[in-house]
Amino acid sequence: MRAAEAAGRWRGELGRGALAVSVGLAGQLSALGLLATSAWLLTRASLRPPILTLSVAIAAVRFFALARGLGRYGERLAGHDAALRVLARLRVWVYRHLEPLVPGGLGGVREGDVLARVVGDVDAVLDLLVGVLVPSVTGVVSATLAVALAGFVLPEAAPVVAGGLVLGGVLVSVGTLVAGRRVAGTLGAARAEVTARVVETLAGAPDLLAFGALDRVARSLSDTEARNAQALRGQALVRGGGFAGWALAAGGTLVGVIALGLGAVRSPGGGAGLSGVDFGVLVFTTLAAFDALAPLPDAMARAGADLGSAARLRALAGLEPPVHPPADPLPLPKGPLGVELDAVTVRYPGRRSPALQGVSLVLPPGRRLAVVGPSGAGKSTLALVLLRFVEPEAGRLVVGGIDAARLDPEAVRQQVAYAPQDPHVFQGSLAANLRLARPEASDEELVAVLVSLGLGPWFERLPTGLASELGERGVRVSGGERQRLGIARALLARRPLVVLDEPTAHLDHQTEEVVRTTVLEATRGASLVWITHQLAGLDAFDEVIALEDGRRSSDSQVQGLAGTLRASRH
Repeated sequence: MRAAEAAGRWRGELGRGALAVSVGLAGQLSALGLLATSAWLLTRASLRPPILTLSVAIAAVRFFALARGLGRYGERLAGHDAALRVLARLRVWVYRHLEPLVPGGLGGVREGDVLARVVGDVDAVLDLLVGVLVPSVTGVVSATLAVALAGFVLPEAAPVVAGGLVLGGVLVSVGTLVAGRRVAGTLGAARAEVTARVVETLAGAPDLLAFGALDRVARSLSDTEARNAQALRGQALVRGGGFAGWALAAGGTLVGVIALGLGAVRSPGGGAGLSGVDFGVLVFTTLAAFDALAPLPDAMARAGADLGSAARLRALAGLEPPVHPPADPLPLPKGPLGVELDAVTVRYPGRRSPALQGVSLVLPPGRRLAVVGPSGAGKSTLALVLLRFVEPEAGRLVVGGIDAARLDPEAVRQQVAYAPQDPHVFQGSLAANLRLARPEASDEELVAVLVSLGLGPWFERLPTGLASELGERGVRVSGGERQRLGIARALLARRPLVVLDEPTAHLDHQTEEVVRTTVLEATRGASLVWITHQLAGLDAFDEVIALEDGRRSSDSQVQGLAGTLRASRH
């Protein structure tokens, strides 16, 4: 059903594209008719015939003038309508390919480079339809008809006009396309480098200012921009060369046609003779033929860059996601879900040592598990395994008694509420950021979860309460407030498995106790994975495991401490 609907939608876009070509062709043919009819009318009127003999040509000129304007307007209207619809689908396609690559599948593609591809390269595809495909089709058809008309007026002129069109419209265009493709690689890489450096510079501006490194980074950015400008000059040179080649071909062809026409006019009467009126029509028809193909060299030069952008998008879509959904996923069982890791090993691309090695654990429904260990021990990687963001190199993740490799990764994620170490705060209101977890949550529920996490005083100071804007990337909130907003989202989601990665790293001891107590109470009945490098408060958990260098540690000191704390609780 979905495939049929998608095919139907694409047929609609193809229909709109065909409409744009048809209307554009009507406009181009009207331009051809306008020039040819105008030439006949002007030369014929110079002989002062009866006005009635010119009335049809006068009406035709008016008709072609109106039809040309309407045709070109309709071409742009229909062409942009089709292109914008294709652009919307292309953006969705790009986002769908990007989503499974996050967070571990982008490889060496930088954040700014991804931004350049999503914005600039996707927009370039719009130009392929509006600025390349439609003008090329309409121009070639109109030029072919112009050659036929020139041959009807003077058969000897048809090969000259056709040869000039092939030289200026085809060979020059192919040359600009090839040259444009060569420039496109340099231009695309330079544009992506500039975007990546600008994004990194803006994101790291406070650190650059603090260490006095802003001038050095600015010089490096200036050098990168200079390379981008050089690539742009190369593209402009290709486009200018294409236009110059077309102009030379058009001028040379027109001179040849005029020479043939003058020779035919001077010849004595007969079948080979050419009247002055027909000579004018021939000259204007030649001009119309080249006018129809005038956009082609520039369009081919732009097409080189546009095709380069399309290739960069294909390369982005060709990146292998870290987790592949099965061809025929099994449904998740009903009811509470237990989770088990069976000798799981995870190795990131380009890393020699594994981030996790042979880690096993059992997490029955409702169990509270604390995972401790130093920085770099593999705790965050463990969270990514539970979220199906990374695929184990060895071992397996079992969810509800089923190997997770046989389940839809998105279905598994729908069972997990997650708060990372540094939650992202989106540009928008406080309410919008919290309702990412549960859109139907009421204002009372949002306020209640904030108060339970110790954010009540902060919330009361906000100028417009839940409608307060938090700024881009949460610039108006502190690190501790940002962290608790991420925990609030996880609690609002109400999912059977809650994974919190370093949830109290930016909090003082008193606030940490409030948050831990709130989380334990709010997740009663659900499974909880509390990832931390601190040992305080571990007596409240059913089990404590330690990770070190990617392995599950048998550190008796940590386990003994956890047992002592658990015993004191009872």
